[in-house]
Amino acid sequence: MEYPNYYYEENQNRQPDGKKPKRRVGGYIAIALVFAVLGALVAALFMPEVNDVNAGFAEAASTPDRGALIPIPTPDSTQYSGDEVPTLTPSAGNYAMPKLDGELPVINDSANPIPDIVDQVSSGVVGVVNYTYYGRFSDYVEQGSGSGFVISSEGYILTNAHVVENAAKIGVQFTDGQEVEAEPIGLDSVTDLAVLRVNRAGLEPLVLGDSNAIRVGEFVIAIGDPTGRELAGTTTFGIVSATARSVNIDGQTNDYIQTDAAVNPGNSGGPLINMRGEVIGVTSAKTVTASYDEVGNPISAEGLGFALPINEVMDVAAQLITEGGILRPGIGVSVVEWTENYAREYNTPAGILVYSVTEGGPAHEAGLRINDIIVEVEGDADATQESFIALVRAKNVGDTITVRVWRGGEYFDVTITLCNLNTLGDELVDDAYADYNFYGDAPTPSPES
Repeated sequence: MEYPNYYYEENQNRQPDGKKPKRRVGGYIAIALVFAVLGALVAALFMPEVNDVNAGFAEAASTPDRGALIPIPTPDSTQYSGDEVPTLTPSAGNYAMPKLDGELPVINDSANPIPDIVDQVSSGVVGVVNYTYYGRFSDYVEQGSGSGFVISSEGYILTNAHVVENAAKIGVQFTDGQEVEAEPIGLDSVTDLAVLRVNRAGLEPLVLGDSNAIRVGEFVIAIGDPTGRELAGTTTFGIVSATARSVNIDGQTNDYIQTDAAVNPGNSGGPLINMRGEVIGVTSAKTVTASYDEVGNPISAEGLGFALPINEVMDVAAQLITEGGILRPGIGVSVVEWTENYAREYNTPAGILVYSVTEGGPAHEAGLRINDIIVEVEGDADATQESFIALVRAKNVGDTITVRVWRGGEYFDVTITLCNLNTLGDELVDDAYADYNFYGDAPTPSPES
């Protein structure tokens, strides 16, 4: 799977400590610097897996791990007898939007509505199993699992994209123990959303609420399969901690509902539900590291879970169902804000640092490289990461942008034609990230020179 350690990733991104980066550092200091920049500054802009642009710094104390897929080891790394493991391709869209025909739970105890809600919505919460194909036995092997929920009696189910990515077969498990094979209708890696469809009678869809109407402090419950089907249908309780938390997860920035309801591996794709029994979000990620101590050991975080707001989810889901995908303009780079402090430390201009470049993307073809610093965007010398992002978002695939670039002491202009990021791969040029070696092997000029 693409994300082998969704929550407990050993290489969690570090957050900034307010210190300027240092030149020519090595060992653990260099590693700490890389993680600091990644966690604090990397706003993955126009990346292929990102397929979107980053609107700023993550506000969470530590960059959350996307998803809650339970990775399950397969017998060996050469599972398929052919050249590569076959994976499902989502349908091409052009379906009619289904009826969203869930019914609100009948709540008999207004003082504690949770038991009534759980009793009546649990049958619409499902387990989602991601299978790979194991050629040695000519059979499918479970490689991960998550959660999902029914939104229409016509068979439509929502889950997270990372739960079903690279699947050779997708199974949906219901509360009665039956597993039904699902058809992937659409997948969007930017919002981490996937739409599935099953052929099964008697589905009990959940009612979708209004995520724009939620307030901090509202009670919510999360239902899903933490650790897999052994604990299927687990319910956890908490509050809405924030209603629109902008968070960068695996280089992809979205606005999330933050909650302290317990979220664990396997919850991904399950519903976050208000006290009326309405789905207000899709559980997607959590933060497990609050910060790091003086020697670099992680300090655990508690109660930092994130759910995609259901209003934005349904906007994406409707496009996936009716059109088969979402067109996303981009140039195939990740960038960071290169501040005056960093510029003085490294004797460079301030601007927007090119942190990575996607192989074969528009930026690569136009000649951008890591360590380039963009000092003007469309003639704007005051352009920021945020304004750069907004500019690209406002354009269409096929449009061009012109940027002025500083590289190793020289300036030049580059014109880039935007592409549809969904068509790009995920390989980086030279598999490399910015290393802040702005002058190559030549001696670095001192700030005073």
